[in-house]
Order: sequence, then structure tokens, then C-alpha cells
Amino acid sequence: MLIVEYRVDSAVLMETLGSLSSVTIHIEEQYLTADGRIRVYFWAERAETDAVGETDTTDTDTWSRFETALAGDPTVSEAKPLTDATQRRLYRITLTDEGQSETTFPRWAELDLVLLESVGTADGWANRVRIPDRETLEQYRTALRECGLEFRLQSLYRESDAASTAEAQLTGEQYVALVAAYDAGYFDVPRTTSQSELASKLSISSQALSERLRRGTATLIEETLLRNPAPI
Repeated sequence: MLIVEYRVDSAVLMETLGSLSSVTIHIEEQYLTADGRIRVYFWAERAETDAVGETDTTDTDTWSRFETALAGDPTVSEAKPLTDATQRRLYRITLTDEGQSETTFPRWAELDLVLLESVGTADGWANRVRIPDRETLEQYRTALRECGLEFRLQSLYRESDAASTAEAQLTGEQYVALVAAYDAGYFDVPRTTSQSELASKLSISSQALSERLRRGTATLIEETLLRNPAPI
């Protein structure tokens, strides 16, 4: 397997990011709904010190402006905040037709691509993706060109056989549940949010949340503590 790091000038969320240069977006999960829409979970992270021109904004002002920008972004519909932390918030969006025309995601399963990291700023998108081989990379670049998207290669290298991580073994749903739970204080002592409150924010049942947390935790233990157990 190969790891490719590249930049791409997709317009997805760019109007939102362009209006607040102090916010960075990290994609966590994306999938196709039953009716063919692309749904995306992402973390929006506010800089510790806002950029020039935004120095007088409070935390509340920043997130209010961000959500106003999301509501007016032509690539976004159905934007919903799932957490309300000060520096970092989880959102769920559905892409509009315009947004879907700016991504090759529907072809990722066909090409066997795995997203490892995707970071959006006002300067564009920086991605890190696992691909099977160079032939697939060329097919992917062709798909990007067909969407009118410019591909700028940053780095290409072979993945070590030992590079499998616990994160790669988690499902997207488990990852989102675990990170959202941590961010909301579910693992704090004492807890600052309940299971039902967290489930409501994620728009799932308490039982579904419990299963994702338990299975995700079990996977983390198996892939870290038990993969190379220390001698007793």
C-alpha cells in the first residue's frame, strides 16, 4: 500500500473557511446516504489566538459567525452542531449538489481509497490517503480532473507493514463516538455529560452509543495493550 499526501482546490466548505481564517476543519467521517447524498462529520477547531481582524471576537462570537457562514455556504445543507465545546466542535453536514460536484468521494470505494487525514483551511484542503498502488493513484488523479479539481502532490511513500494502528481498526462510527464522548467530558471524573445527552447530540439511541463506545474501547485495548503485551 502507498500513502499519498496532496492538496486539492475543492470548493467544499471554502466559503465558510474563507470567512473565518481562525477556524480549521478536520474531516472525521463521510458516507453516502440511502438517497445518494454525501454526509460528512467534521471537527471545527478555533485557533487559540484569532487571526488579524478577528482578535476582538469571543468564543461565542466565533462559533456564531461560523454557523452563520455554514448556513449560507452553497456546498452545505443540513448543518448541525453535535458538541458545544469552546475550542473544538463536531458538526454533521450534508453536501448540496454543488458540493457533491466538488468531490470524488463516490468513487473512493471503487478505487479502494482510505482517508487518513483531511484538513481544510482558508488556503484549501490538505489530504493524506492510503491507496493500493501507483496505477490507482493515476485513476484517482483522472477522477479529480474530471471534476475540475487540481491535484498537487506533496509526498508519496510506501506504508510500512507495521504501520497498522488502532485508529485504522475502528469504524468511523466508533471513532466519532469515542472522540465526541471524550470532548464532551463523558470520561471525566465526575462525568460532565450523560450517555443520553451525548446520544441525543449524535442523533442516535443510547443503546447504539453504548455499543459503539464498548466496541471501540475493546478495539483500542486489543490493538494497543494486547498487541505486544508486556511480560509479567
